[in-house]
Amino acid sequence: MAEEKKNAGKKRWPIVVGVVAAVLIVACCGGWAWHNTPSFCGTVCHDSMGNHLANYEGTDESNGAGLAAWHGQHEGTTCLDCHTAELDVQVAELQSQLAGDTDNLGLGDRYYIDNDKCLSCHGGSYDELAKQTESLGAYNPHNSPHGQINCNECHKGHEAQVDTCGQCHPNGGQTMRGNN
Repeated sequence: MAEEKKNAGKKRWPIVVGVVAAVLIVACCGGWAWHNTPSFCGTVCHDSMGNHLANYEGTDESNGAGLAAWHGQHEGTTCLDCHTAELDVQVAELQSQLAGDTDNLGLGDRYYIDNDKCLSCHGGSYDELAKQTESLGAYNPHNSPHGQINCNECHKGHEAQVDTCGQCHPNGGQTMRGNN
């Protein structure tokens, strides 16, 4: 009888291990799928970024000023389409969260969007973008006599756009998309 129980226990352990492994795999897949949604960016480890999520959803006090809300509502763009979830960034962010240093989480460094990221959807190159916006005529900011200006100088993801050119030059009455 003891031998039968011993053999029964030996036969069950692969089933138990298989069930545990299956549960872990399903949980990881579900977690990864949730990780790729905007709602993740304002919860759990990212609760300190809730204001960015509210801006993306258009529910903040600015009613979604900036391009994040516009891109989300009109283009279906999610956070990870612009903010790449690289492992080194996530580890640094986790360290900040664990240390309680969540005031800014280094967002200026870690979530800065460079021209290449913007141009990957908008023309492919600065010259191509200038051609696409040539209907702006003499006031085409993408054909600047000052060279290639960083997109972030004017186009803000989570705050009102800045008419950088218009601070020194007349801009022909142009308005910037994403200002609410």
